[in-house]
Amino acid sequence: MPLASQETVDRVTNVLLNGTHQMKQAVLRSTPIAPPHGDVSMFTNAQLRGGAFGDKMKITQVDDMIRFIKLGPVERDFVGALTFVTQTPAQLPSVASRLGWVPCWFLPWFSGKILKLKISDVATSPVINFAGLGIAPVANPSLFFTAGISGCSVFAIGAAATPSLYHGGVDPGSGVAMPLLANETTEAAWRRLLGRGATVKFVGSVGKSDYVSELNPAAADDTDRLRYNTFKTTTLAQQLEQRLEVNPNLTKLTVAPWGAVFGLRDAAGHWGFTLVKHASVAARKVTIVTKKRLFRSDKVTRLERGEVRPSTTVVRDAHGFVDLTDPGTVLSEQDHRTCVNLGYSEFFPGAGVAVVRNLTNTQIF
Repeated sequence: MPLASQETVDRVTNVLLNGTHQMKQAVLRSTPIAPPHGDVSMFTNAQLRGGAFGDKMKITQVDDMIRFIKLGPVERDFVGALTFVTQTPAQLPSVASRLGWVPCWFLPWFSGKILKLKISDVATSPVINFAGLGIAPVANPSLFFTAGISGCSVFAIGAAATPSLYHGGVDPGSGVAMPLLANETTEAAWRRLLGRGATVKFVGSVGKSDYVSELNPAAADDTDRLRYNTFKTTTLAQQLEQRLEVNPNLTKLTVAPWGAVFGLRDAAGHWGFTLVKHASVAARKVTIVTKKRLFRSDKVTRLERGEVRPSTTVVRDAHGFVDLTDPGTVLSEQDHRTCVNLGYSEFFPGAGVAVVRNLTNTQIF
């Protein structure tokens, strides 16, 4: 499919700004949204790159925890999904400047560290006041996002009204290896580095086995993970790929699972956090073209066709999203791509509802 439509962007934005808790929950559970990495400028370069692997870094100023987000289409990798850009309170200091922007608590990510923030209780802080001069306050946001996850672990700990959120991950291209103990999994290592083994508080968590690279039953070590067609995957993504493989009109098929975490506060002031599971699907459509010939057998041509999408040469709008209306944006034929919602699971407070989408009648391409 082409990039996510403006209608989808507007619909989701309107729900997040004006919808009920149930409406927000429904749209966030079903709409593929791939958050950005986020801004870590609240820390110095020495803090980020010094110290030990897995050091915990706490965001202490509310000005660094609240972000205003604007949704737009993903251009690559997760085509068909939404993403968003963020602005700080200082960048949008007035109420008027925030029109169309959705306020939220936002936890960024940095490779090799565990970033933390603690959400303020709406009962005692119904309005968030910022330290910066001339910055208008904002109602305590009822929405939370953390940075995109591609193997990371996310933890939610504490009281439902004032949870602490942690995000740990490592960039596989950084050359830094995850410091695993003997027979330890990545998920267990992040929990060890978190250092909350003795806490009496509930620790809700998600790790890569939950959404991108599933551990086999009774896995012996971190490498003992589910594979399909040689690639690491999840059971849900494998089932989707097997379903699509029987379609004779598709070729060069790939299915790559991924996930995202969001949080919502309900009317009682209690937070719930959810892992949403998606898959990015790419393929070419097979078209058989038959040309009739009078004195010879018909000419049959097998074509593998893609779809037209923006190339690497694009013009961007004021927010950094590709501008499809500008003639400077070059379009080219590429693989068909789409994102499929596979389901979701609630992981705080307590292990909650887990839902798997019925994809039997879902039209992928």
